[in-house]
Amino acid sequence: MSAKDIAIVGAGGLGKEIAVLIHQINQKELTWNVVGFYDDAQTVGQKIASHLVLGKVSELNKINYPLNVVIAIGDPSIKSGVVSKIKNHHISYPVLIHPAATLGMEIQLGAGTMITAGCHLTIHIQVGEHVLINLNSTIGHDVKIGSYSSIMPGVHISGFVQIEKSVLIGTGASVLQHIHIGEGARIGAGAIVTKNVSSQTTVMGVPARIKNLG
Repeated sequence: MSAKDIAIVGAGGLGKEIAVLIHQINQKELTWNVVGFYDDAQTVGQKIASHLVLGKVSELNKINYPLNVVIAIGDPSIKSGVVSKIKNHHISYPVLIHPAATLGMEIQLGAGTMITAGCHLTIHIQVGEHVLINLNSTIGHDVKIGSYSSIMPGVHISGFVQIEKSVLIGTGASVLQHIHIGEGARIGAGAIVTKNVSSQTTVMGVPARIKNLG
């Protein structure tokens, strides 16, 4: 079977890491042909992670052939905004799973979701669209993660946690069982979440508390 063309939206640090993810998938089984990056902030023709920047995101709307696209953007609000600008029926959003990740049973993954190396998902987990689960994170039983959310490296999410859309959970954070995290919330790096987090709220620390904006 021939490799399928795939483009990466976002040529920053995460974009480079997703290029590595795809490379390591191909080392296990040749699946993808990376055609290049699309990024509004980079110069066309620039080479990043051995691949060329092909153009701005809007140019994806001119594609008239089947193309897989992965959104390598960590910030949930920017990520959802970029997806909303791509209106082309030729574009598909595959699920990417690193060979060194483990998935248990009854796991649903939405289009465009990325699961990177060392992540472990156990059982009865629902993951929305364009979710990033980054390096060495663990997702416990009966967890729900809303679309566009980003789980940064080394995060541990316990059982029965409900995470709404567009949530960002920072590196090394832990979320205890039965916690609800509202839409657009942000969890600081290293935080331990012991109570529910309201929508559009930022919490930090151990235990996690609402960030003092003063």
